[in-house]
Amino acid sequence: MVIALGAALRFYLVVFTDGTQDVQIWERHARDAREQGLIGYYRGDPSANHPPFISAVESWLLVASEKSGVPFRISLRAPFALLDAGTALLLLFLLGECRFRFVAAAAYWLNPLSIIFSAYHGNTDSAVAFFLLLCVWLLMKQKIVAAAIALGGSLWIKLPIVLAVPAFVFFIPDWRRRFQFLIGASAVGIATYIPPLIQDPGIVWQNVFGYRAQILHTTAGVPAWGPRVLLFSIIAAPQSWPVALRGPILFFLANAWLIALALALVLAWLHRRARKISELCATIGALYVIVLALSDGFSFQYFAWSLPFWFFLPRWFFIPAILLASVYIYFLYAYLCGNPWLLGLWDFNGHPYWPLPIIALRNVAYLVVCAGALWMVISSTVQASPRRR
Repeated sequence: MVIALGAALRFYLVVFTDGTQDVQIWERHARDAREQGLIGYYRGDPSANHPPFISAVESWLLVASEKSGVPFRISLRAPFALLDAGTALLLLFLLGECRFRFVAAAAYWLNPLSIIFSAYHGNTDSAVAFFLLLCVWLLMKQKIVAAAIALGGSLWIKLPIVLAVPAFVFFIPDWRRRFQFLIGASAVGIATYIPPLIQDPGIVWQNVFGYRAQILHTTAGVPAWGPRVLLFSIIAAPQSWPVALRGPILFFLANAWLIALALALVLAWLHRRARKISELCATIGALYVIVLALSDGFSFQYFAWSLPFWFFLPRWFFIPAILLASVYIYFLYAYLCGNPWLLGLWDFNGHPYWPLPIIALRNVAYLVVCAGALWMVISSTVQASPRRR
């Protein structure tokens, strides 16, 4: 019943809804890639930040959609809705002997976040979680080469998976296999980038590798997530901050993603002795939670990167975090669509101000994620101290 319900909800969203503005953006990207070629597409559109392989695949899907009559919104989202079934299955496998493994897998499969981002939103981010879990599962099976191929292949679709590379490297017990893993993943990962890099390395580097997440806020300046929520919505309005603190705050916001990256690397180092699969999964989840808490650049679908790994984190964190984030995203999307069925236009720009309940949900969800990130850094530091060892 759980499998059928989750599948039915995804089928409904893929077939009957229009998705977010990302669907229209992807259709434009696919058309430009088809008509101008990959390099022309990158040169003509600074927002063309997707890897060459997935850009080419989506352009082929657009051609198939036009010839078959199947709307592109379906062709774009259906593969990732199917891929999410693999994510749920891998999560079940990795939970091993945990007595709540079926409950956790069912909770993921029926979770509004996983359903919305795989079957409604209209982007490729849910692939990150699938390939991360696949890589962990292959490492559990001692299949280093296959894990490297999975990691490298994921870079053809989305780059944020690189954040987990330090955790994978430290988990592998000896340097020979670590180098084998890194070389294999690098060779596979770079393969589909070589032709466009030969043609114009500068534009590929600028658009794809040099892309930074944008600050997501409404036309009235209401932030969707990130440290601006804490600083300017929870603590005080921007104009209420003392002048002496405005410089440090602006510096922090400008460099928040670097700070998040540095803390994530430190956390991976602190967990370098982890040898259990559950510990590796918890480390990966913690890395992405830190980035989700601190980075000023954000898009809603970034939740999908690490969602299944949250089930390996402490219950006091993942239960309220998943619940609050799910309620926030669902009610926000329903508000932007104007109905609870997510039908019709998802109008982000047409809603400059959000209702107070949605603002409150956002604030509480963000505070829980921040508290989790802070606890993960502090507890990892304490546990790694010489005295504790």
